[in-house]
Amino acid sequence: MSRYTLKINDHQYTAEVKEITAEQARIVIDDTEYTVELVELGRRPSAAPARVTSERSAAVPVPKARPSAASQGPGGTITAPLPGLILQLKVKEGDSVDAGQCVMVMEAMKMENQITAPHNGTVKKVFVTEGDSVSEGDALVEIARPEMTTL
Repeated sequence: MSRYTLKINDHQYTAEVKEITAEQARIVIDDTEYTVELVELGRRPSAAPARVTSERSAAVPVPKARPSAASQGPGGTITAPLPGLILQLKVKEGDSVDAGQCVMVMEAMKMENQITAPHNGTVKKVFVTEGDSVSEGDALVEIARPEMTTL
């Protein structure tokens, strides 16, 4: 659709907008695809956003990422979808979670990503702590499915 060169904190990235609506966009930055929520220009977010400058010299705020489930490894282990920094843990071992519930917030490429539970269950093991740097595919949390019962 459209190609841009983005400069964020003195780092240059190539971005391609694949699809865009009034509410979200699907973009590819340096061969990694993201779905991002678009923030209305002129609306003041709660925290000052980073600024992005494209080849077209337009400065726009960097949008926050929509919640997305990370990859799921064997045995209910959620793995990091991309390299990043763990900002906030929202669960601890023994907590019950519902499918789609945010279990942690991770920052990657200056965007916050909500890592969500892929299914209902109980947090069996948390492999990271706040402030940890993770690589793509690293184990984040293991969620055990509830035991099956018969009637």
